[in-house]
Amino acid sequence: MKRQPFLLFACLFSLLLLSSRCKKDKFELPPETTTGAMTFGCKVNGKVFVPRDGRGQPGLFCQYLNLGEGEGGGWFLNIPAGNWQISPIESVHIETDSLLVEEGVIYDFKNQKGFPHAFYFKSREYRKLDNNTGWLHITTHDKARRILAGTFEFVGTNTSTGENISITEGRFDIIY
Repeated sequence: MKRQPFLLFACLFSLLLLSSRCKKDKFELPPETTTGAMTFGCKVNGKVFVPRDGRGQPGLFCQYLNLGEGEGGGWFLNIPAGNWQISPIESVHIETDSLLVEEGVIYDFKNQKGFPHAFYFKSREYRKLDNNTGWLHITTHDKARRILAGTFEFVGTNTSTGENISITEGRFDIIY
């Protein structure tokens, strides 16, 4: 008779432990902020993606550099947001090539100089092709405080398989 309370307790404890683990693995999109909060998030085919580094910290790095005037110069933005906790590594990349980004402007993603580029990677690369939809909206560019915030969406295509992936509700708020 004494085994029944113990088994009941063990089952309840196991359920509690499993439910707490499920909550830890669920991420929500970060809010759309413009304060330099160093946040990034989007939905990948409807599933929330928030970059993590392996220790639970944001796996977010960013650069916005001016490489000078002339050939090979211009402004380059690089936001590789990676999830280093899971295998295979998952990441979303937003980049520009020779583009001075301006607040309030909506840019089409294009694979040419002077435009932003985007791609998603998880085992395979899904690049935003010119015939796919996709845009980058710079909501804030505070040059004095080096804050850049915006939203984005795009469809990426794996050029080997033709498979598409949809990136929606993207947002970032970074300090460069």
